[in-house]
Amino acid sequence: MPTTSRVRFDLVCDPTDHWTVWDHDIETPACFGGEILHGLSESQAKQLAKILNEIYPRSSTVRKTNSTLH
Repeated sequence: MPTTSRVRFDLVCDPTDHWTVWDHDIETPACFGGEILHGLSESQAKQLAKILNEIYPRSSTVRKTNSTLH
């Protein structure tokens, strides 16, 4: 399924109200410093996603939306 997210790293909330930083380029939870970024508070996840998006911007070669394929 193509993703339409404009950022590489986004937030996902689980049923227990804990947050994961999601890496859209590789479709897995993000890792930083050898740690999987999950089980976070919303503010922690937002801060980490912001930092990661600044360091590692979205890859232009990964998954294109239907509108870019025409």
